[in-house]
Amino acid sequence: MSMIASISHNLCIGFGAATGAGDWGEAVIRLALAAVFGGLVGMEREVRGRQAGFRTHTLVCVGSALVMIVSVQFAVHRWIPQTNNAGVNINVDPARVAYGVMGGIGFLGAGAIIHARDELVRGLTTAAALWCVAAIGLCVGFGMYFESACATALVLAVLIVLHRLEEAFPHIRHRVVTVRRPYQPGCIEQVMEFMQMPGVQITGYHYRRTDDLQSADLDVNIAYRQHENYLALERKIEADPLHQLMGSREV
Repeated sequence: MSMIASISHNLCIGFGAATGAGDWGEAVIRLALAAVFGGLVGMEREVRGRQAGFRTHTLVCVGSALVMIVSVQFAVHRWIPQTNNAGVNINVDPARVAYGVMGGIGFLGAGAIIHARDELVRGLTTAAALWCVAAIGLCVGFGMYFESACATALVLAVLIVLHRLEEAFPHIRHRVVTVRRPYQPGCIEQVMEFMQMPGVQITGYHYRRTDDLQSADLDVNIAYRQHENYLALERKIEADPLHQLMGSREV
């Protein structure tokens, strides 16, 4: 990481010296680094098929870096007082623009979150990645290259390494299984007893009659740890002529 920071700093100095415009030369390098850092995080999201991918993360990081560059220029700019009063001093806080970026990125993050009917909230990790990428862009725009590289490495480690560890942890899965059977008094209790299996817990259910009133569709909420337990239940339903598996979805 220190090598990346050193190379970035030397590129900024060399580019500025070669062109005779050190300020805008360094700004170009900062924007390019923001595109690289944001793109690295975006590629990980793109590979996993998330709502916000490579282009979104790159644009967020570059935009945040540009905002920080402009904000810093606001602070160092020589402002001319609008009055003739002597001793007038105009102070500009460059951090105020950064506050606006970190607050406004929440709207973009909210757009990456999906909450469908009967499903869990999805996209929280992508929204958090967008927020982190915005912070990285601000960091690059301020010229903190080493810190930006470290933050990018940590974000990628969380998204890639911790994702694999999370998959290895045993956790409870939830699913809604829709079963149809001919309607008769007591059939609901019979379906509940039929679906009792080792490793599968029924957490709730609701049912509805079909239009011809001849059958009943039951949406049964189940919880399980091993996917093999659910597959065994699915095979049991399909093998029974009295029950018909209409659908199944993970929640």
